[in-house]
Amino acid sequence: MAKDRFFNKTRLVYLILALLIALPGCGGSTTEKNKGTEPNTSYEENSNNTQKKDIIIAMVPKSLDNPVFLDALEQGERVGRELGIKVEWLGPMQSDTNVQIAIVESLIRRRVDGIVISCIDPAKIKPVIDKAVKAGIQVATFDSDSPDSSRLFYCGTDNYAAGVACGKALIKEAKEKGMDKQVLDVLLMTADKESNNLNKRLNGFLETVRHGGIKLNITDTLYCNDDVNIAGDMLENHIRTGNTPDVFFSTGGWPFVSPPESLPGFHAWCKNGGISILVDTYYPVLEAAEKGLADALVGQNFNKMGELSIKNLYKAIRGEKVPSSFIDTGLELGDKSNFAKLLEGKQRWEIK
Repeated sequence: MAKDRFFNKTRLVYLILALLIALPGCGGSTTEKNKGTEPNTSYEENSNNTQKKDIIIAMVPKSLDNPVFLDALEQGERVGRELGIKVEWLGPMQSDTNVQIAIVESLIRRRVDGIVISCIDPAKIKPVIDKAVKAGIQVATFDSDSPDSSRLFYCGTDNYAAGVACGKALIKEAKEKGMDKQVLDVLLMTADKESNNLNKRLNGFLETVRHGGIKLNITDTLYCNDDVNIAGDMLENHIRTGNTPDVFFSTGGWPFVSPPESLPGFHAWCKNGGISILVDTYYPVLEAAEKGLADALVGQNFNKMGELSIKNLYKAIRGEKVPSSFIDTGLELGDKSNFAKLLEGKQRWEIK
C-alpha cells in the first residue's frame, strides 16, 4: 500500500537520523558538520561555537512504527511552515525510553529551541526533560505526559475522561444486552505498564464501570508495547485459545490497524455477543468498527496535538504566555449509530 511505502520510507529516514544523533559527537546541524572541525563532545563546547539562525522544534513520538502519530507530525510540520520555523521528527523505531533519553540528550547538545515529547515512561524521562529545561530549552509533552517534570505544558487528551467515557459505554452496552447483573470477564490491552496516558484511561474505565454497579473480573492483560504489528496477532491468538472474555477493552486502537480480515476469531467472538470498546477513532479503527469489531470508540485528536503543541511552544520560545499547563484536545465519541458518519470525515491512511 502507498501508506506502507510512505511509512517504511519515513521509518528508514528517521531511524538513520535518530541513530546519528544518538551517537555522542555525531549530532548537530549540517552547517556545523561542514565546518570541517573536530566534533565537539559537550554542551559547553557547542554553546560557544554554534550560531543559531532558525528556530528548531523537535517532536519526539513514542515510536516511529506507530502510524497514529503521523497526524501530529503532519500538522506540526504544517504549522512550522506557516511560522517559518523548522520542525524535526525524531523517535525510537520501537517504543524504548532509553532511546528517547538518548535523543533528548542529543537535542540538548544541539541546543534546539524546543522539544515536544510523548513520554513512554514519565518517571524515567523526567531527569532529561529537567536537564533540557535547565539548559534553556522550552519543553512540552504531547499525547503522554510526564507531569512531575519541569515541562511547560501538556497538549493532548484528557486521558482519565477518555477512560470514563469508555466505562460509560460499557455500562450502556451491558444493560442493552442484559449482561449488567452478571460478573463480566474482561480482557484488557494496553501498551505497557508505565505510560501515564494509558494508565489514566485504564483507571477511568475501571472506576467508572465499578461505580456504575458492574462487577468485573480481569482475566488477562495484553501488553503490545505500542507495536501495531503484533497487537492484532496477540488479540487473535488469545481469542483462539478458547479462553474468551465477555468484554474486550483496549486503551488504544493498535489491534485494528491490521485489516479486519486478519481477526476472524475476534470477529466471530463479537458476533456471538462479546462487547468490544477501544480508545481511538482513526480511519482503520473506524473501518473495523463499522464491520462489527467494536461497539463503542472514544477518539483522540492527533491533528490538534501537533498543531497546538507547535503553536504554543513557539509562543513560549518568543517569550509569550502559554494559555494553560494543560491544553485539552478533546474527545470524539463513536458507537454503532455514527460509525459510518465519523468514517466519512476521516482520511484513508493509504492516500495521505
